Parts: sequence; structure tokens; C-alpha cells
Amino acid sequence: MEPAHVKRSAHCVFRSTDLKATNAWYNKYLGLAKTDDIYAGEKDNLLATFNHVDAGDEFVDHHTLLAVQSDSHAFNHLSFEVADFDDVQIGHEYLASKGKYKHAWGVGRHVLGSQIYDYWRDPWGRIHEHWTDSDMVNMDHKPGLHSTEEGLVSQWGPEFPGDSFLDDPENHAVQPIPA
Repeated sequence: MEPAHVKRSAHCVFRSTDLKATNAWYNKYLGLAKTDDIYAGEKDNLLATFNHVDAGDEFVDHHTLLAVQSDSHAFNHLSFEVADFDDVQIGHEYLASKGKYKHAWGVGRHVLGSQIYDYWRDPWGRIHEHWTDSDMVNMDHKPGLHSTEEGLVSQWGPEFPGDSFLDDPENHAVQPIPA
């Protein structure tokens, strides 16, 4: 048995205490553009924003950065693109066989971004994702606004695990992002 064949690291997710300011900074200084927003309750109560590289006409991944509104700054996960669905499954079986990784969510297909995903916690509690088959966007993409009921569901696969995914229920420390 072997690990998945990682093609590249592809996106990261982190928590921020000021989602709007965080996204404004990444858009202005790093050339990212908004792909989709997720809100909770009222439409102006943003919970998360997906951002992609602004490469003009060139098609790029649905997101390179997902920022989530939170009461603390912290890293959530790093993703690794793998070759295909079979490779997601190979990675799943490999990590399960090792006995020291905790399955966090998956295997499933996201609605936003459409990736086939599988999330695992390493022995230190950090989340890593294997994924394949993402939507691609370019400058013609119109950012979407989605409720949590629309944006945090899967096309197929297990339900979103909620707080246990954002904050480890076994109190593994997440790595804070310096303010």
C-alpha cells in the first residue's frame, strides 16, 4: 500500500477575526479575487469567502484561499491535489491503515468548487485534504452568495461535521496566525 500521488499543494483555509478586512488585504496585495461567499442568517453576515488567483482570461482553481470568520486567528487546513478519484481513495486507505491519523470528513464532493475531497487530521491535530476535480473560474466568473445550507453541503458524501471540523473536539491545538 502506498500514499496518494500528490500533484501540488493547492489551497489553504484559515480563520480570521475580521473576514472583510482579511479578504480586502488578500485581494489588494496578493492579486486574489472573490469566488463565492457563504453567509449565516442575514445575507450581510458573512461566514466564509472563497478566493481565487486573478489571472484574467486564464482559468484557475475555484479557490486558492478560503477565509472563515472566527473569534480567533488560526490555520484550518492545507490541501493537496491528487491525480484522480482513485488516488483520493488510495490516500484514504493508506492513511486509515497507519492507525495514527484521524479521519475528519469525506470522501465526498463539495457543492462550491465541486472538488472530490477527503480530510484527515495528522498526529498533531492539523487537517490536510486530498482532492481532485475542481471547478475552474476566470475573470468572467460572477461571485456567488450562498447560505450555509447551500454552501456547506456536499453533492454526495457525509454531512459537514460542523464545529468538530473547524475546532478539534479533542482539543488538539491549532496553529495561530500572528496578528
